Formats: sequence, C-alpha cells, structure tokens
Amino acid sequence: MIDLDAAMGKGQNDELVRELCRTARKDFGMKVRVGGGIRTAARAEQIATWGASQVIVGSAAFRSGKLNTKFLRQLTKKVRRKQIIIALDTARGQITIHGWRKRIDLQAERVMTQLEPFCSGFLCTDVDREGTMTGANLEWFRRLRNATSHPIIAAGGIKRVARLPHWKSWEWMPPWNGHV
Repeated sequence: MIDLDAAMGKGQNDELVRELCRTARKDFGMKVRVGGGIRTAARAEQIATWGASQVIVGSAAFRSGKLNTKFLRQLTKKVRRKQIIIALDTARGQITIHGWRKRIDLQAERVMTQLEPFCSGFLCTDVDREGTMTGANLEWFRRLRNATSHPIIAAGGIKRVARLPHWKSWEWMPPWNGHV
C-alpha cells in the first residue's frame, strides 16, 4: 500500500494505514508492504511497528542525484534488512523521486547491486507505462532481473492477468507479493 499523500508531501494517512495493516493481518492473515513518504529511518521503524511486513523506501534512498548510503545505513540499524524494499521508479530510463516529479541521472539496473546490502528486494515501476494498460515493458524488466540477485516486484503497464504466468519463470517475489 502506498500513501500517495505522504509520497507527494501533502500530509499522511497514518490512522488509515495503521488500521489497514492491523485488519489485513488479523482478519485475513495478509502481509502488507507500506510505502510513501518514508524519508527517515525513524519513520520506517514507526511504520514497521504498525504491523507492516515490509516498508518501501524510494526518494530517501537518493540524495543529490546519488545513493544516500548514510540514510540506508541508518535505516538498516532501525529496521531489519528483510523488511526493507527499495522503490526504483523509472521514467525515460532514469530513476524518479518525490512522487515521480523529479528525475535523477541514475538507471535502476546500474544501482541495484550497490543497493542490495540495504534491502531484501526492489519495487520497480515503469512510470512511462503505469496506468496505461499498454502492456509491460518486458525487455526492461528482463534487464532489471539480470542486474540483481534480489527479488523484484514489477509494476507498470501490466494489461492482462493472462500475461502473468509468462513471468512465473522469472524469479520475482514470493507469491504473496505478486505483481502490481
């Protein structure tokens, strides 16, 4: 679940997110990932205490157009590595941050190996295709798959459920994670 208000810097929906985490876990036995506006290690730790099985960090993993290893080291001191997913939203081949409003001169497939020590997987969104229903950019996802040993959650352009079995031969995330 992504708190889009928090991602855009327009407030936070803490009460709703907390309740959804609790209900999903208690009533349905579901695991929930939470992202959006997680810009500090303390915030990630707080969200993990709400019952989120994993926290998704994106913008905070980058600073001044580079990897923010200082933040990532702080994050892994507060939240277990297996609970951390790093979002690599990409538009026109470049990573985007701050709710897709700013592009930085980094490519997801070129930074994944450097990010692996700080997370257990990646949420990779093809921003150019997100919400378009034009079909996933399978070549881009193949490049990402080849760039990391970590699991990937694929998002952006997925048009038909019928295409998902084609992806099962790739090592994505475990079944409860799925594709977005």
